Formats: sequence, C-alpha cells, structure tokens
Amino acid sequence: MLKSCLRKYNRTNTYFCHPYSAFERGSNENQNRFIRRWYPKGTDFSKVKVQEIKEMNAWMNDYPRKLHNWRSAAALFDEEVERLKTAA
Repeated sequence: MLKSCLRKYNRTNTYFCHPYSAFERGSNENQNRFIRRWYPKGTDFSKVKVQEIKEMNAWMNDYPRKLHNWRSAAALFDEEVERLKTAA
C-alpha cells in the first residue's frame, strides 16, 4: 500500500498474481503470445536489433482485436488523439 502524503489513509491498493498462475494475468499472457510469434521462448534479446523490436511493436499495435470490435490499438489511439484535439 502507498501512503498518501496529503491524507492519513492509504491511496493505492496493490494486487499481485501468484507465480505460475497465468489465468490471473490474461492480458499479459496474450501479449506474451504475440511476442512468441516473433521470438521463441529463450531468445537472447541482447542479440535482437532495435529495428526488429520496433517492427514487432508496430505489428502488435496494428493487429486488430476482437475486444476492440476488430480495430487495432493504433487506430483507437489515433481516434482518441483526434477526439482530444477537437474537444480542446
């Protein structure tokens, strides 16, 4: 728990997942699955070029997700940026 510097009570609850309990961290495991499409488990990332990581990252952000009605995270981000521009 993090204590508030302005008040006498805790300001944040922290939750931890149990080791070897993948079902407790579904979003994280889904992202790991995407990474494993490019790099198998045990890959030495110190030998992977930065450009390759950027390409994988772009691919992940452009991947359409059922959760987002088959839109990509990048598209949703761009829509939100445009919405914020027009709201200002």
